[in-house]
Amino acid sequence: VQRTISAGSKVREAVSHVHAQGYFEPLCTQRHLSVRHYTWDAFRHVGDVTHLLALALCIAVVLRESGTDGVSFKTHLLFFIVFSARFLNIFFCDQSIYLILYKVLLWTGTLKIVIFMWALGSREDKRDTLPLAVVLVPTFLLTMVFGVYSVQDHGLIVEFLWIFSMYLEAVAMLPQYIYCYRDADNTCYLVSAYVLTMGGYRMVFGLSWAYHYLVMPYYLDMSSLISGLLGIVFFCDYLLFKVAKKSTLSHVCISVDDTIREAEEAARDMVSGEPLTL
Repeated sequence: VQRTISAGSKVREAVSHVHAQGYFEPLCTQRHLSVRHYTWDAFRHVGDVTHLLALALCIAVVLRESGTDGVSFKTHLLFFIVFSARFLNIFFCDQSIYLILYKVLLWTGTLKIVIFMWALGSREDKRDTLPLAVVLVPTFLLTMVFGVYSVQDHGLIVEFLWIFSMYLEAVAMLPQYIYCYRDADNTCYLVSAYVLTMGGYRMVFGLSWAYHYLVMPYYLDMSSLISGLLGIVFFCDYLLFKVAKKSTLSHVCISVDDTIREAEEAARDMVSGEPLTL
């Protein structure tokens, strides 16, 4: 225990020293993950409140008597990865109390949901079918190819993780939407309220970035715009599915998801030496 405390103290001292030397200044003021990219407008406040409300509704769903039915464990695991990657700048950059509290609430709230769902066995839910690798690997490659980096910048790894988190957040709701497409007969109002609120938060920030693109194009980065637009498209398709019980993206998503699952099963059969079933 004493060694752990001593090591932690040394790490804090090292971070404080390089911070005092201005090492993280470009990271905090010039690059994409700079806190200057937080705009204090109606979009941000509505989005923040909606997101926190969605987390509260999700916790209520998870802790009800019927368990986690209707909620995608994989979606919240992806959101936990998103927030863990994005909020690293809280250790390096001076920020307002509002931002610090908001980030801590998001990270801890999402972690609690992941732990609750893990403990309640949500990993085995047969309707939560989208493989995480299908989301994580393309997002990682997209970040590598289209991210704008410079080896001279301090905090390059932190910025890479920030851009990765932006692209990943764009598709983090996909497992939840596919779950809902497969669970169309679920009539729980609390589940519907949670999904609508979480999708609504993505919709609000999508509209925010679209507004920035039209009014303040100098302020915008492409990862934020792409993430926002995809959030709008996926949420609108979900709303269409709720009303009409079918949609173009729901059909495509389920078809692709089924194909991936069949390919995974065939690969496992080949590895185990079992004959393929045609």
